[in-house]
Amino acid sequence: MSSDESPYDAIVVGSGAAGSWAAKELTEAGLRVLLLEAGRGVDPVTDFPDEAQAGTIGVVSRARAAMRGQPVQARCAAFFETTKQFYVNDRENPYTTPPGARFLWYRGRQLGGRLHTWSRHVPRMSDNEFKSASVRGHGFDWPISYEDVAPYYDIVEQTLGVHGVPSNIPSCPDGQFIGPAKTTQIEEKFKTGVENRIPGIRVTYGRTVKYDRQRIPLPLRLAAGTGNLEVRTDAVVRRLPIDQRTGNAVGVDYVDRITGTARAVHGRVVVLCASAIESVRILLNSRTARHPAGVGNSSGYLGRYLCDHVAYAQSGAIPDHEAEPTPAEDAFDFAATGLYIPSFCEDAPTDFPGGYGIQVGIGRGKPTWSMYALGEMQPRFENRVSLDPRVTDAYGVPAARIECRHSPDEAKMVAHMKEMVREIAAAGGLPVESNHDLARRSIALRLLRPRFFTGSGAYWPGAAIHESGGARMGASPEDSVVDPYCRVWDAENVFVTDGACFVSPGYQNHTLTMMALTVRACRFIAGNHTKS
Repeated sequence: MSSDESPYDAIVVGSGAAGSWAAKELTEAGLRVLLLEAGRGVDPVTDFPDEAQAGTIGVVSRARAAMRGQPVQARCAAFFETTKQFYVNDRENPYTTPPGARFLWYRGRQLGGRLHTWSRHVPRMSDNEFKSASVRGHGFDWPISYEDVAPYYDIVEQTLGVHGVPSNIPSCPDGQFIGPAKTTQIEEKFKTGVENRIPGIRVTYGRTVKYDRQRIPLPLRLAAGTGNLEVRTDAVVRRLPIDQRTGNAVGVDYVDRITGTARAVHGRVVVLCASAIESVRILLNSRTARHPAGVGNSSGYLGRYLCDHVAYAQSGAIPDHEAEPTPAEDAFDFAATGLYIPSFCEDAPTDFPGGYGIQVGIGRGKPTWSMYALGEMQPRFENRVSLDPRVTDAYGVPAARIECRHSPDEAKMVAHMKEMVREIAAAGGLPVESNHDLARRSIALRLLRPRFFTGSGAYWPGAAIHESGGARMGASPEDSVVDPYCRVWDAENVFVTDGACFVSPGYQNHTLTMMALTVRACRFIAGNHTKS
């Protein structure tokens, strides 16, 4: 194994939502940073051709992609002819699940990660989520509050620019907005109709990061501009080598994806931002005499409490004349949320814990409406990530074994979603068909339904692409993996700032919160892990 002798101040693993922000924050603090990305670099010409059309793909094309090595990735709703290059080859990157517990793990390995297929909807979480047990009487409290995270939400929003309108909805705090994004006339009519006809339902505008035509994410560009960043693509991280005396990581071991060469790099701090399941997989694979069950697993909680949002979608048609030209700037602008309905479950009796929000798009480039509900899955110890003892990926790393099932509570939530989405659509003046959910809108989908949907009608876990948990945050090393600053209790120079550190998923899209937690953790690193 070849080795780089000169240690970096920090090594960041992953270049997506969390990793790009870790690189920005640490380099701007003056640290010398190495960023390792498992996938390739991005070519602005070949990956984002000017002549590309808005994403569409048929069943035949998905089947062809599946036969060529993407049988899981081809099921993603955002998998198009224009985006298929942003999804992994499943043969090279396998994972396993127990019989009857399907999990759809959609992955993007390239510089920028899954930000290239991101819908850019960024609601904030509130103390309903951060302090769920105390405020709502179910779930778990995080060891931090909204007040702790709010300043870092501000930093991310002010840097990226977020379209939105203040609404004073307690469960969906207002942010630093640059003004509303474009909505259609029929969306405005829908908003008025719903709020006039259904007391307790608030409809606000989508909270969407402004579109950036430059193909390298802005935080990475800012990090590169400091002169303190080195980027290595095609670097598949296997494990963290450990100092047996201190228990801390001394760097990162990885495989060059192109040559197959094993490499080792040394660093004073390691920040894992590889995505929730990947970061947990790296920690589990870093077994040593000092950490016999994996780095961070002295509590037995590493890999536990895996979640994904409970996802359910419905759609329908509107008259052709009510559709307006798409507000998308080009074929790689995937923002589709014109309106947003934050959770209203706290204000009405339900037979399940947690809440859900609904993203709404009507007449945006085509004569259709869609409503996408994302619900709060309850964290459960039995939902977990472990290492498969028999299956490895193309680089010799043990494959993740993912066990994640919906409970009866999630099935009750989906039943509530079906009823309420239909009621809300009708109140907003939308035509509602008898078979209006996406699982039944075509013969092809009916035949393939079990590959996409559970018996309740929800998408299979994983399909929301909002996986979280596995290295959850806590106030004590006895019942958590990382501390309130995302630092691994058992290895004080290792941080996990992606979705793995989440205590619970909330109902809000995760990306903004991951970015904010990363900023918070990296400012802690800069203040407490200075260069020697």
